[in-house]
Amino acid sequence: MAMDEQAARRIARAALVRYGLDEVDLHFVKFRENWVFRAECGGESFALRLHRPGLHSVVEIQSELSYLEALQQRGFPVPEPVQTRDGQLICAIDAGDGGTVLVDVLRWVEGAAPLGDAGAAFDGTSPLTPQDFHRVGALAGTLHNHLAELGRLPGFSRAAWDGEGLVGERALWGDPLALPVLSAADRELLAGAIARLATDLTALGDGPDVYGVIHADLTPENILVRGDELVLIDFDDFGEGWHLFELATILFFYRPHPRFPDFVDAVIAGYRTQRPLDDRQVRLWPGMLLARGLTYLGWAAERPGEETSVWLGEHVVPVVLNLARDYLSEHRELV
Repeated sequence: MAMDEQAARRIARAALVRYGLDEVDLHFVKFRENWVFRAECGGESFALRLHRPGLHSVVEIQSELSYLEALQQRGFPVPEPVQTRDGQLICAIDAGDGGTVLVDVLRWVEGAAPLGDAGAAFDGTSPLTPQDFHRVGALAGTLHNHLAELGRLPGFSRAAWDGEGLVGERALWGDPLALPVLSAADRELLAGAIARLATDLTALGDGPDVYGVIHADLTPENILVRGDELVLIDFDDFGEGWHLFELATILFFYRPHPRFPDFVDAVIAGYRTQRPLDDRQVRLWPGMLLARGLTYLGWAAERPGEETSVWLGEHVVPVVLNLARDYLSEHRELV
């Protein structure tokens, strides 16, 4: 279902009534996978998400929101889910074409701004410091400790960023080799790196010391700064995966930044203040960074012509190709 902003606003207002929010000022925030609006009502603000049909099921969204509730109860800084008048976390609104749109509402994180953004990360102008990334690494370690203690909550249903999900034939975000801008030589290079990476990921295993429930999109754009506090938002990609994949996600877009090696050291050091990260995992850092990059190429391949896809094709493809060359070269040197 293609939905324009007018239709999205109609659905948003219908959903807000279910949450007891009748008289609101509604402001468009963004549209990527989902439509996101800010609703202001009675001196309070709320984030309203209209989920793209087919992206996540009711059970999957319920899993995400259940974890947000559990994390907040533990004192970990995340947005608070809001219940409908009848005590539900999700509502389904008639889309007007025979289908429905799933909607949820979170309390807006007031007085906060994103820690960083991908554009400034990628062009090297980001003002973030190693100290900032040390804090982010510690945040990720604390998150993983909470998630490990929570385990799989009842009804857990989320995608797995495992070997199949990252580099398998049915990768979660699509086939990176299908991206049209790749040459035959590019595809051959990436295919070789993917085969090597699949073997290394299998060897890493999925024990609780290396693998578990993760955020899966822990970029500085999804970390809000509120005073001295860091607040983690946007659990839309939330699922199971390697802890090291989480750290690779933090830093992928900073790969071209001149201080990238310092940022890597800082994230790992910060993480280790909260949770062990052994050398066996760290040795796979180049491969996990490559895995993260491949997911972005798969995402772009699935959405040809979109503005973000074009940007990924122009700017991220060269980075991923270099990561693949370095990764394969490193393996040849070890043989």
